[in-house]
Amino acid sequence: MDRASQLLHIIDEHEHSQQLVRPTGAAAITVTAGGGGWTPGNFSNDIIAADDIDKPFDLHWIVISNADSNVVYEIVLYYGPNDVECARVRFGRTAVFTNSITLPLQTIILPANSRIRAKSMDGTGGAACDIVAVYLHTY
Repeated sequence: MDRASQLLHIIDEHEHSQQLVRPTGAAAITVTAGGGGWTPGNFSNDIIAADDIDKPFDLHWIVISNADSNVVYEIVLYYGPNDVECARVRFGRTAVFTNSITLPLQTIILPANSRIRAKSMDGTGGAACDIVAVYLHTY
């Protein structure tokens, strides 16, 4: 298959394959910023476990809830056994923050069986929020 045919196949699979969500049938994943402003916290539990998705995939949306402080948050997503960064999103909570926000994100096509987990940081340090879900497509 030539490169143009490969790309058309990938686009067709992406446009016409089922959207998946992780975690599925499970609680949200809490991420907490490090102690100082813009200091990353510890890695979260797995959002997608290694060997959970047996095809290459990419992420397109993230749903975040229960932000506990009126600050600007930055969430960094990592993939694979070596925790390679694959996406970042930012949002701010104010006193009128709704309990949930859905943000677009874009990743490369990630290898099959990649683990996904996250770190968080914020403007003052120590704030927490929940990653309710990431939306993805397989190829």
